[in-house]
Amino acid sequence: MAVPPPHVNGIADTPKDMTDTPPEQPRRGRIRPFAELLHSLRFLTRVPIPFANTIDPPPLSQSMRLFPVAGAMIGAAGGAALAGFSYIGLPSLVAAALTMALGLLVTGALHEDGLADTADGFGGGKSRERRLEIMRDSHIGSYGTLALVASMFVRTACYETLAGLDPLTVVAVLAACGAFSRALMVDLLWATRPARGDGLAVHAGTPGRNGAAFAIITAAALTLAAGLLVSPPSGLIALAAGLGVTAYMRRLTVRLIGGQTGDVCGAVQVLSELAMLIVFVSTGD
Repeated sequence: MAVPPPHVNGIADTPKDMTDTPPEQPRRGRIRPFAELLHSLRFLTRVPIPFANTIDPPPLSQSMRLFPVAGAMIGAAGGAALAGFSYIGLPSLVAAALTMALGLLVTGALHEDGLADTADGFGGGKSRERRLEIMRDSHIGSYGTLALVASMFVRTACYETLAGLDPLTVVAVLAACGAFSRALMVDLLWATRPARGDGLAVHAGTPGRNGAAFAIITAAALTLAAGLLVSPPSGLIALAAGLGVTAYMRRLTVRLIGGQTGDVCGAVQVLSELAMLIVFVSTGD
């Protein structure tokens, strides 16, 4: 894959002019965590990344192992914003809504785009081919709209509850949810065959087993640490919730379209993150 421009909608399907580009192959033996992190942030956010245009970026499939680190940074920024809005005295609902809006600006709603396309395709298509066709369509339908509205309501409600916790806990919880949900995307890409031969998920390349394991273990450790700040079992339950959502989505997507796509990866990120947030706000003391 030729790495997509920084503002492509998440790990979504490739535009037609990229379909003839061969997948990237990792350059073995080169461990460049700083470059990998910059590449991950450049792919996952709309934030201007310093030095991103001056480095020789590693293959995206190699950089994916640091998706959880990038996700933790995105989540921590949201947690800091939520704590800050609460500190200056904004009502909890207003603070939650502003935090959600800020998160959408930072990421460009790239994962939400995948959620909407997946909902439209799975809900409106009657065959594998028709579902994939709908998912590639840039227009949003009723299923996608409903999925987005529901996800925004749930996220805002969770943020409103978290606003009452101490700032360190808020930052830790959102960082953990951002990290593990993106690690689950890496796991999905590694463990599930692609549904198409020309989607961006294919051209991005497949992360290696070691990279996927590193992503999961790193994000899981952060989630367990965050759980200690909320309640002893919350971290483990949140991990189980995220893994359960991913397992269900993997099974569903293989049955309906034959494998994963970039849109499905975006849907997995949003849904697993919401499941983890629900656990944290439900198990707090």
